[in-house]
Formats: sequence, structure tokens, C-alpha cells
Amino acid sequence: MNCKKNVKSRSDDEHRLFDPAVEKVVEIDLKRLRPFENHPFKVKEDEAMARLMESIERYGIMNPLIVMPTTEGFYRIISGHRRKYCAEKLGYTKVPVIVRYMKEDDSIISMVDLNLHREKILFSEKAFAYSMKNEAMKRKTGKRRKTQEGLLEALKGTKTIDLIGQETGESPRQVLRYIRLTFLIPELLDMLDEGKISFNPAVELSFIM
Repeated sequence: MNCKKNVKSRSDDEHRLFDPAVEKVVEIDLKRLRPFENHPFKVKEDEAMARLMESIERYGIMNPLIVMPTTEGFYRIISGHRRKYCAEKLGYTKVPVIVRYMKEDDSIISMVDLNLHREKILFSEKAFAYSMKNEAMKRKTGKRRKTQEGLLEALKGTKTIDLIGQETGESPRQVLRYIRLTFLIPELLDMLDEGKISFNPAVELSFIM
């Protein structure tokens, strides 16, 4: 009886190993990784990048990248663009990743959520991140309206802007003000990120662009 139990256990383990629903860390060639389209978070050689580079050089990549498979046989990075950059600079050929299978809008929401924890986020980065997440959430809500009678109870009467505010600790008005920044021309966004103009005037300028 013990032998039968062991055989069954190994079979279950093999099933879980290849089950897309079960997350596991695997190594993937750097050449098979692709950046997230319209990724709002910049990869810059700043102090934070230098600290990350030093950490990876000393200890390796402690936190696996989060990726999703593409139809072309590559893997789109959801979280880990800076780790990939450091790995390339340090001569890595493979990196540890967790492969997640998700739909397009879910991947956008996940990408934003996983990157908002960064130590320092530029105004422009947060602006485009909120905008991308808001549009993805609206599309998901629209699909639910078509397939169900009204919204799910958890979303009933709640706008996507309100939900983003609840998740980030910002007021809905502040979330909208950040999204307004996406209407600015790149030169003004750069000035905002560099501290040459402040947040409130930048928001006001977005209404006359």
C-alpha cells in the first residue's frame, strides 16, 4: 500500500510541475524576454539602479522576474525590467522567473500593481500607470456588464477611479489629476519629473494643451 501511495504522489507532483495554474520558479534565457508594451516605469541608471546592480552582483537575483508567455514563443516581463537590465550588464545569460498565464487586461493591472512599490516613482510614471490601469479596469468592467446582469456586487456603484484610489491610498480626485498629466507634451513631463515645475501647475497646464 505504501508503494502505491508513493507512485500516486509522484504522479501528482509531475502533474503540478506542468500545470500552468501552479506557479514555480524556472530559468529562462534572457534573449526570450521582451519588455511590457508601453511600460510606464523607466529603466534609468540612477542610485537605485546602482544599489540593485551591487546587490545582484553580490547575492544574485533574489526575487524572480514575473513574466507571461506570448504567442510568438517569447515571455513578456510584467515585473523585473530593472533586474533584467542589471543581469545583462553583469553578463547573465539566464534569469529566474515565475511564469504567469493571464489575459491582456489582467497583465496590465498586475504590471502596474507590482511596480508601484518602487522606492521612488516619477510623476510621469505614476500618471501613465494609473491611466493604463484605469483603462484596463474599465474594459474588464465592460465585459462583465455584457456577460452578467449588472456589475459584480463588489463593483456595484463604484467607479474604476475610486477603486484605484482605495488600492493606492489616494483620493479619486488625486488619481484623476495624475491621469490628466498624460495630456502634457513630453517636454513638460520631463520638466515636472526634474522638479522644474510643480505638480499643481502641471495639472492646470494639461487642460490647455
